[in-house]
Amino acid sequence: MKLAPFLLASLTALVGLSAPAPAAAAAQPGRVTVIGDSVLTAVQWNAQPRAILQRGFPVDLDIAVCRRLTGASCPFEGETPENLVDTVQSLGDQIGATVVVEVGYNDPEAGFADAVEASVQALLDAGVQRILWVNYHDFVPRYARMNDVLDRVAQGYPQVTVVDWQRDSFVRYSWFQSDGIHLVYDGAVALATLIHNALVAAIEPLRVVAPARHMTVVQVGSRFSTRLVVGGGEGPYRWRVTSGPLARGLHLLGDGVLTGTPLKPGRFTIELLVSDSTGESVPLRVTLMVEPR
Repeated sequence: MKLAPFLLASLTALVGLSAPAPAAAAAQPGRVTVIGDSVLTAVQWNAQPRAILQRGFPVDLDIAVCRRLTGASCPFEGETPENLVDTVQSLGDQIGATVVVEVGYNDPEAGFADAVEASVQALLDAGVQRILWVNYHDFVPRYARMNDVLDRVAQGYPQVTVVDWQRDSFVRYSWFQSDGIHLVYDGAVALATLIHNALVAAIEPLRVVAPARHMTVVQVGSRFSTRLVVGGGEGPYRWRVTSGPLARGLHLLGDGVLTGTPLKPGRFTIELLVSDSTGESVPLRVTLMVEPR
């Protein structure tokens, strides 16, 4: 499935140029990092569920059996994996701007709210822009209570969306192994599909809605400045001219600023292309009318 990268592309005249907002920390724009525990091994180890999860997105999987959110993870086969907070720090600037969290089954109920808060804060400090947190199949009562805690914590962070695995898997006993937590193949397909759909809802814009042609009138000898504005996709964006000369004296900067002082009257139609950080792009046609002074 190819994702349409932009919701809007339009020309907006500016009174003056303003400096672009600084990028948030060091998270990788356009990338998705999935941090999980043993539940997601059924997705990681099976080709079809893994392909469903990764379809259309640059996805990095960081899965560890017995992982916890904070504190010491439980040991498995002689090794103790990094908890989520330590994993975020280890990933550094390789973490994606969107992170899926599927961790928590191994955490004690006491202190769970603090562990979720600490995890969210670590992700935000790393520059993560979206956190999709998969809640828990409440096979035992404590997971239902932990889901309630997760909902309450998420209400305080607009960057956090709860992915409702509990609702999706309700009474789907055939998806689970005997512990009611770990997945068989059908459950892995179902969870991968749920996460993929959540990524689409969070990231994929609807469509390009700008008209195919824009008309902008400028005057010979008058300073002109306009910014090409996009919405959706994954910034930063880069603009370039693909066809047709700009009016003499005008220049298109890579960040979408069209600026300069036109020197010659005429009608100039140019084809532009804007690309986002994932490599998706959309064309735009602009017509400039340069009037005599």
